[in-house]
Amino acid sequence: MKRPLEPSAEGRGRVVGITDGVFAIALTLIVLEIRVPAHEAIHSERDLLAAIAALAPRFLTYALSFLTLTIFWFGQQAQHGLIAKSDRRLATLNLCFLAFIALLPFSTDLLADFLEFRTAVLVYWLNLLMLGVTLFASWRYAEQSGFLAEGVDAETRRTVYLRIVKAQILWAIGAALCLITPLLSVGFILVVQLIYAATPSAKWVRRIIG
Repeated sequence: MKRPLEPSAEGRGRVVGITDGVFAIALTLIVLEIRVPAHEAIHSERDLLAAIAALAPRFLTYALSFLTLTIFWFGQQAQHGLIAKSDRRLATLNLCFLAFIALLPFSTDLLADFLEFRTAVLVYWLNLLMLGVTLFASWRYAEQSGFLAEGVDAETRRTVYLRIVKAQILWAIGAALCLITPLLSVGFILVVQLIYAATPSAKWVRRIIG
């Protein structure tokens, strides 16, 4: 009889289940940070429009993080589709990845409140960096442990690595742009997220994003 979380397809199934749950919670939490303006502060249509306009940074960071969560969910699901089984160590690496997913609502809220500060941008970028590091580590461990499904060829393995690394390079460039202005940094990262989410077919774009 196998011990819990020893290499097995059942262990992989448990990891997939908790992953979907954490992503669902994170997606809910980031939108809860967009609060309806206080009724007592609104006395006219102009006041309401001004209050909604003041929420623009939160809508911006919400879009940014929604796309981030979408991209990482697709990335995690793609990995799970290529991994046949999991053990305790791989499950732990996945939990580390989910810990940084759960942290994303905080870094999003910080960025929305302090959009003009470089530190807020860097904290958000560090969150993205750790997501990439843990995703990379999970894939590497699964590959080295022989947990990949049959038929996963060398080109597919290389593509997974490249996609993670290229995304991190682009996000690092975006973070560096905060030295000019934090808003430029956020705008660049948002464009990168949109490109990844849209998965364009243009060959030159595919070469850049992996």
